[in-house]
Amino acid sequence: MAKKANCKEVILDGAEAVVMEMGAVHMSLDVVARKAGVSKGGLMYHFPTKKSLLKAMIERLVAQFYTDRAEISDKVKQGPGQNLRAGILTALAPNEKRDRMGLSILVVAANDPELLKCLKEAHRVHMKEMADSGLDFERAAVISLASDGLMLSEMLGLSPYTPAQKKRLKDTMIRMIEELEAGKG
Repeated sequence: MAKKANCKEVILDGAEAVVMEMGAVHMSLDVVARKAGVSKGGLMYHFPTKKSLLKAMIERLVAQFYTDRAEISDKVKQGPGQNLRAGILTALAPNEKRDRMGLSILVVAANDPELLKCLKEAHRVHMKEMADSGLDFERAAVISLASDGLMLSEMLGLSPYTPAQKKRLKDTMIRMIEELEAGKG
């Protein structure tokens, strides 16, 4: 069983390398199999279609975000806004691989919204976490939306902000969470 999981990881690593080099639009199962060093039949055993491979890649990106957030969560101030605070710090941390992969996969998902189910579920869970945190939901949601907007504008290369401005924006969001926790927001 471990061998199958390992083979899936090797294939996903190969697929990520292809997307980083060529973009998800140009990814094919043949190219991924070559990059991963597996037969096309071996790849298709685990991922019979390009769509199934893309879906697994998105699930992996989401899982990696949650892993990164958990690591950051252990280091930030505890309290009702801990997950929101850690999520903002994770989302706004420079991560070229996540940004390039995310953007490339979003381009493909625009033609197949079903690929976004995993992201929609992760967002639903995030909204539930905020609603259950005890923070004022509307204010916490505005902070989360600001973080999402900044992350997306960075990913799309549209952000007009300097590194110093981005740091101040991030610091402001964190301060706003602390004010919500203190009942001042």
